[in-house]
Amino acid sequence: MKPPTKKPLRRALAVAAAGLAAALPLSGTASASPQAPLFGHAHRTVTTADGDTFRLRLAAAPTVLPADGGTAYVGGTGYNRAQGVFLAFCVVPDSVRVGDPSTYTERPGPCLGGREAQDGSSRRITDTGTGTPGITIPYEEGGSFHTSLNLRPEIADGVVCDVTVRCAIITRADFTATDLRLYDQYIPVHFSPAPAG
Repeated sequence: MKPPTKKPLRRALAVAAAGLAAALPLSGTASASPQAPLFGHAHRTVTTADGDTFRLRLAAAPTVLPADGGTAYVGGTGYNRAQGVFLAFCVVPDSVRVGDPSTYTERPGPCLGGREAQDGSSRRITDTGTGTPGITIPYEEGGSFHTSLNLRPEIADGVVCDVTVRCAIITRADFTATDLRLYDQYIPVHFSPAPAG
């Protein structure tokens, strides 16, 4: 199952990202709030060991999902095409202050499983041309990507978003550079409480 990469998705994410970028301070990252409950945006500028600079941008919508989960549409741009990244839904480490990359010292996790294409809960973005069909997708021009993630609040047994842990859509370097925190970005996601029965 090929993830959606249609122009309406790109336009919607571009509009969301532009609106959030205009409304947010440059050092911040959007989270679910009464002012902006449907869109999230993260950004940072990074410099590699080789001295190359990348302005990473990540946007997602919606960031508030029904109690039992749903689909979020995600787009990124400015990523280093020489470095593959994982796009996933993970637990935010306790030490991480979302929006402050100086605190991004621990790998996000655990993450929602998504090794089967039909799960659609994680992606690997890489130009290597190798990987699982439906999960691995290539970068587009400008180090960009556009896809969707199927999310649910229970990451693992007893690990439940908004109950026991904080959760976010994340990017991080893929298994070729697991300990490299340079590409870590977080967009917090929340789930609406189930209606009282």
